[in-house]
Amino acid sequence: MKIAVFSDVHSCYSKMAAVFEDMEKYQIDQFICLGDIIGYGDQPEKTIKLLMEKNVVSVRGNHELAMFDRQYLECFPKAIKQPLLDNIVMLSTKSVRYLENTPACLKLENCHFVHGTPPDKLTTYIYDVSDYYLKSLFNNTQEQIFFTGHTHKLKLITYKDRIVLRKRITKNCTIPLEENQKYLLNVGSIGFSRDDFEASKYAIYDSIKKHIIVRMVGG
Repeated sequence: MKIAVFSDVHSCYSKMAAVFEDMEKYQIDQFICLGDIIGYGDQPEKTIKLLMEKNVVSVRGNHELAMFDRQYLECFPKAIKQPLLDNIVMLSTKSVRYLENTPACLKLENCHFVHGTPPDKLTTYIYDVSDYYLKSLFNNTQEQIFFTGHTHKLKLITYKDRIVLRKRITKNCTIPLEENQKYLLNVGSIGFSRDDFEASKYAIYDSIKKHIIVRMVGG
């Protein structure tokens, strides 16, 4: 099975469409979005319609959380809150329902999918958690592979022989998966990169070939 994973689309329809075009060459079986579909950008309705057309399964991001949790929304600074409010008034009932039905996390094919930090944190950045937390996570969960978003930065974390390693990824690559090792990949952002280079990033997990392909589009 080939699972395409992406995150932080932020209402950037044209970038999302370009990524789907790139995905066509890989014969993807399942598309999974790690949240923050809305916010920042200016085409939320068109973007969500595209995700629905592609049968994308999405987990909830912190921007979706803010949409449905007024108290959390008030924690946003005005520069972030106002674009989100502008997005919300543009959404159809069908699109609101799509966002409303997003779960906090998802498990599929030996993988765990979440916006912020596993197991189910929507607002915690993965770079803010300690190695001790990660060791506990990896030691006490069955899944081998974890996918996160939220930071808008592409980064790989591996765990083997009680050692946690964190590594930046700056180019297209294929990550072979070893049976006795665990992996956490932050897939970066479709809409707004916070890496040192501009590109929309996504990943493809191939459960048959046992590898992860990291792809960058545009930039």
